[in-house]
Amino acid sequence: MRITQKLGVLVAVPLVAVVAFAALAVFTTGNEALQAERLRNLVLTSASAGELIQQLRAERSAAVTALTSGGDELVLAYQNQTLESDSAIDAYRDARAELTEVPPSTAQLLARIDTQLDGLETLRDAVGSGEQTTSAAAFSYRITIAALLEYRDSVAQAGGAPAEVADRLRGAAALTRASEYLGIEQVAVLRSISAGTMTASAYQDITAARTASVEAMITFNTLATPTWRAWVEESLAADELTDAQRLEDAVGRITPGEDIDIEPDQWNAAIGNRGDALLDAQNKIDADIVEEVTALRDSQRDLTILQTVAVAVTVAVAVSLAVWLGRPVVQGLGRLRDTARRVAKQDLPAAVARFDDHEVLGELTPEQFADDMPAPVEVTGSDEIAEVGTAFNEVHREAVRVAAQQALLRLHIGAIFVNLARRGHSLTGRLTAALDEAERTELDPERLDRLFSLDHLVTLLARSNDSLLVLGGASPAKVRTVDEPVGDVLTAAAAQIEQYTRIDVGVVDDNVAVRADAVDDVVKLLAELMDNATRYSKPQVRVSARSLADRLIIQVADEGIGMPHDQLDKVNTRLATRPPLDLEAVRAMGLTVVGHIAARRGIRVELRNGQTGGMIAEVTVPLMLLATETPSRAELAARPKPAPLFQAKRSGARRRRPRPAPEIDRPATRDSVDMDETMEMPVVHFDWTSTGDPTTGLPRRRRGDGRPPSPVREPAPVPAAPPVPGPGQNAQLPQRVPMAQLVSDELVSSAPQTGGEYRDPDAVGATYAAYARGLAAKRVPASHDSDRSRASL
Repeated sequence: MRITQKLGVLVAVPLVAVVAFAALAVFTTGNEALQAERLRNLVLTSASAGELIQQLRAERSAAVTALTSGGDELVLAYQNQTLESDSAIDAYRDARAELTEVPPSTAQLLARIDTQLDGLETLRDAVGSGEQTTSAAAFSYRITIAALLEYRDSVAQAGGAPAEVADRLRGAAALTRASEYLGIEQVAVLRSISAGTMTASAYQDITAARTASVEAMITFNTLATPTWRAWVEESLAADELTDAQRLEDAVGRITPGEDIDIEPDQWNAAIGNRGDALLDAQNKIDADIVEEVTALRDSQRDLTILQTVAVAVTVAVAVSLAVWLGRPVVQGLGRLRDTARRVAKQDLPAAVARFDDHEVLGELTPEQFADDMPAPVEVTGSDEIAEVGTAFNEVHREAVRVAAQQALLRLHIGAIFVNLARRGHSLTGRLTAALDEAERTELDPERLDRLFSLDHLVTLLARSNDSLLVLGGASPAKVRTVDEPVGDVLTAAAAQIEQYTRIDVGVVDDNVAVRADAVDDVVKLLAELMDNATRYSKPQVRVSARSLADRLIIQVADEGIGMPHDQLDKVNTRLATRPPLDLEAVRAMGLTVVGHIAARRGIRVELRNGQTGGMIAEVTVPLMLLATETPSRAELAARPKPAPLFQAKRSGARRRRPRPAPEIDRPATRDSVDMDETMEMPVVHFDWTSTGDPTTGLPRRRRGDGRPPSPVREPAPVPAAPPVPGPGQNAQLPQRVPMAQLVSDELVSSAPQTGGEYRDPDAVGATYAAYARGLAAKRVPASHDSDRSRASL
């Protein structure tokens, strides 16, 4: 788990607990606010129901009057009252539409009210046509009004109103009920007036209505506030209401069976005025209840908003504190992480790469060099992050010190390699001088052939010393000032391997030369690749060189068993970079040398499996190491070379073999020899008694059997010419100069010729070369190392 996640958990756990409790409080308050809103809607609907009750009561009185008295005027009055009732019904339905989430019992009651209101049209039609009886009409209106009264009584319980608000709602409902009983009394009296006498049932209905009205008013006075009671008393204290009280008293004194001498219009007007007075008081009370419930709803809503804001502010403050306190920690750790990555991927590798330059350390010790390196982390403060930064700086210093110490160790190991190589070169130089001395005085062909074989082994030993120089960081190349053709470079590389006779040089572009300062490195690189190809493949190895517009492509192809792809990828990776100097580098010295030279010169070396088997080593020499204008052979012979490109006598390197001389009467000369530019001369020993080639500066070839190319008698030993020092030669390492150790021309010219005709030495050499080529082709054994692993390049 990341630090940010841990800090988040540390903040989130208590914050979630606080938010949970706060959310519970907000939820409770919110429910109370929603309940207050539902109560308000119920109260508004109840107020509309109270208004509708009064209108239906008036409509009922008008219907009973029209049915009992008759007449178009009374019917018209009834119809006008229905219009007032319809307005009250619309207001009730608008308030009813705002009700949501009511209890099931209240929902059923509201549905019954809706059904009864829908049935008023049928009742009205029957009353208007006079087809409805008075009792039936009064009963139908009473059922609807009773349902509306029941709804007003259930508002307190359905809305979950507080106790105080519930009492006031019941008080308001009691006032409405008292008004309804007044209407029932009015209808009963009208029916008695229509009958002419007070019947027992009418008397009972009037008495019950008056009694229920009085009880309702008592309930109202008990539950109502003083203000409400004052409003009712003020409404009933009007002068025009005295007639209603007087008429009620008169009706109350009439016993069953007595005649009723009261005018219906006078009775309706008096009771109507009293009902209107109660309606005014009821409207004030309903408005007061609505205002109180609205205030309750607003207070609950405000409390909910306040609690929500408080919770949000608390969460914001907690998160802000967490961010304010945790951000420096996270940022500090992030800086340490970024610095560590930068140091690991950029700074430290760059510092280690600087150690490849031997002059970086100078006279400093690894400890002094590490102390001089700037600290990667700027430490500020004294907290734990600063301590981690200080510790990281110490780790960085120790890493630089260890890298410097390892670089110094590599430098010492490289110096050891260089010293060993220099000593090896000194010994090989002395051995070469001893072999040259023995070759000059040796006349026996077989012993001379053994000396030449030893001389070639010395060449191989010198190549090993050059490899040590490369591993040590030094260059094996000699100082050169002239460019060399690609063909000579390939020949020189083949001359430095043990099985040089198996190198077949194919197509070579002669219009490209290798620059002087890169000749020896390219020769060394190609020699290692050729040596690997001859060791682990079938007999012949094909070498070709083709020049492109911006590079030279040299391919060394063999017919071995190839290499697995995974191992091939590893080898190419080592060839693409400079391999480190470790045990693996020493085991695969050739691979390491190739990688070092390629990295130093910008040469690309890649190994890949051939399509028909074997391995192809492709060397891409960049344009900066090439010269497009190659010198002619005359120029090569005329200018002095600081060091020979290859020792032809020791290496047995191949040259183009000449064809046999033409059969003509005049003596054949060297210029008359037709050289085949496409054929390759098999490797044979050079004739130590021949003079040097005037065009190449290299000694001429010797017969493969070690004998001179023409019969000569054994000359007396002639002292060999003293060694000629080459350019740059010092007293420690002897330099091999071509043709400096050959027997003088006087010895060759003084040798008597047998036979009467002149025989050209080149023609004779070509003849014996062809003979030696046939013998060499039969003697070359099949490669027994083709099954070895190619990984030990």
